[in-house]
Amino acid sequence: MGEDMFVGSIIIIGVLIGALCIVTATAAALVHQAHLERDAAKKEVADAKTEFLSRVSYDIKTPMNVIIGTTALGLEEIDNPEKMRDCLSRIHTASEFLMGLLSDLVDMSKIETGKFHLHSKSYAFSDFAAEIRPIIEPACEKKGIRFHMPEEEININMMVDAMRLQQIFQNLLTNAVKFTPKGGDVNFRICNYATHNDIFSADYLVSDNGIGMSEEFQKMLFQPFTQETGNWAEKKNGAGLGLAITRNIVDLMGGNIAIKSELGKGTEVKVHLDIEIAAIQPEKENELLNMEEIRAILGGKRVLLAEDHPLDTEITKRILENIGMELVCVENGKEALAVFEEHMPYYFDVILLDISMPVLDGLQTSRAMRKMTHSDEQVIPIIAMSANDSTEDVHSCKEAGMNVHVAKPVEPQKLYQILCEYIQTPM
Repeated sequence: MGEDMFVGSIIIIGVLIGALCIVTATAAALVHQAHLERDAAKKEVADAKTEFLSRVSYDIKTPMNVIIGTTALGLEEIDNPEKMRDCLSRIHTASEFLMGLLSDLVDMSKIETGKFHLHSKSYAFSDFAAEIRPIIEPACEKKGIRFHMPEEEININMMVDAMRLQQIFQNLLTNAVKFTPKGGDVNFRICNYATHNDIFSADYLVSDNGIGMSEEFQKMLFQPFTQETGNWAEKKNGAGLGLAITRNIVDLMGGNIAIKSELGKGTEVKVHLDIEIAAIQPEKENELLNMEEIRAILGGKRVLLAEDHPLDTEITKRILENIGMELVCVENGKEALAVFEEHMPYYFDVILLDISMPVLDGLQTSRAMRKMTHSDEQVIPIIAMSANDSTEDVHSCKEAGMNVHVAKPVEPQKLYQILCEYIQTPM
């Protein structure tokens, strides 16, 4: 009996050792496979990023070549206003493309580092619809494409990040225009909308009858650093970030996005969003003033400009002197404080502060100005000028006592309108 038990024990131990060996071997194989997959994934990401950087380099060089080349041509056509206008128009178009690319790169960087956030405020749906049409219609007309966007009587004020909401559909519609040939159609409509429990629920459909996408690419079209390949695709510019950014914005808003596409037949994108209804009415923009009205308001007004970059100073100076404003220019915040203090109260009508300056930056300067014993220190309009235009940057300017934030590169008409508004009705 004892011998049988011993033999049985040996058999059991043998089975356990065998099982343990199998488990160990299996685990080792799985670990090895995981390492292989991880290495393969790393290589795939590295290859994609290498391709992405190559494409971005190309996309940056293309508009820069236009800007540099057309500038050289323009210098030869100084005495020919018509050709000069054509050169400036080309430079402007290339600059806008370059700014869009840089914005996408910044957004993608924020997404990858977890710093991409939404900032909701009251926003009228009618404003959203009104702002989409003038952006897409000219692009369609230029390419010979028909744009269809039915008018919707939706009188809803939403709590939403207005800039990001627009970005979703500008990206989608721009893609639709880009990949639809001359004579094609691009459609944008809002359907299946309803309000319930203080939520505005709707489907947003963007469709076209353009070149479409392959089934293979549709499986990875929301991944950054990817782009459809093929002879037709190689002729198209783009870093391949628009859809990845769009997907992230939709996800942050708690919505969903679905795409149906077929090569040679076109693409349909459906975005569903449930957006909170705002109780507060949105602020309405003032009517735009014409140049005659702008000159009447701003002519002879005095500006204190603090800007450390000589070229930015020269550009801003020319923009404002063109409408008859008088400028005093300094290179940093410390100098701005000294000049403001040494002049009598109400000498200056407005102060423009660059945010990034040596010695004393724009935020520090604004805080110091608001605390000075100068009888106009609380009422003089202080306008921030910065290349950083995130919601956080704008909020920091407000906290520092500034009235409004103007993004660089400065758009003259926008700057004129803002100056008119704040000089007429300060603080």
